[in-house]
Amino acid sequence: MLLDNNTIKVINLLDMFDNLSNIDKIRLAIYILENKNFDTNFNIKDIIILLKEVLTKLDPSYSKVIVNFAKYKHLLFLSAKYLELTEIEKRKFSIEMLFNIYETDFKDKNINKEINKYLYIYDYCYVVLNK
Repeated sequence: MLLDNNTIKVINLLDMFDNLSNIDKIRLAIYILENKNFDTNFNIKDIIILLKEVLTKLDPSYSKVIVNFAKYKHLLFLSAKYLELTEIEKRKFSIEMLFNIYETDFKDKNINKEINKYLYIYDYCYVVLNK
C-alpha cells in the first residue's frame, strides 16, 4: 500500500481488488476512473487512455465489442462497494488501486514498461490528496 492511513472499508476493498485477475483489475480501474465521483486537477484522461491500451493488449477483443459491465458480477459488486465509500475514501481507494496496478507484473515486458513509464501514480497521489 502506498498510503498508511486507510480505513477498514478501503483496506477490505483493496483486498478484494488484489484478488482480481490482471484483466479485471484494468477493467475495474477504467470503470471507476471514468465514473470516479470526485474532482481533481489531474488529467485523468491520460491514465484512462493508458489503461485502455493495456486492456487492448491483454484482451484483443476489448476494442472490437461493446463491453457489457453487467456480465462481470464480481466487478459490479466491487464498484457497488466503492460507491459506499466517502469522498476521501474514494480518493484513497483510487490511489491504492492505481498503485496496485503499478506494482502488478503483467507477465509482458512491454505492458510493464508502459505502466511504469506512463502511470504517474505519485503525481496523481499528490494532486488527489491535496485538493
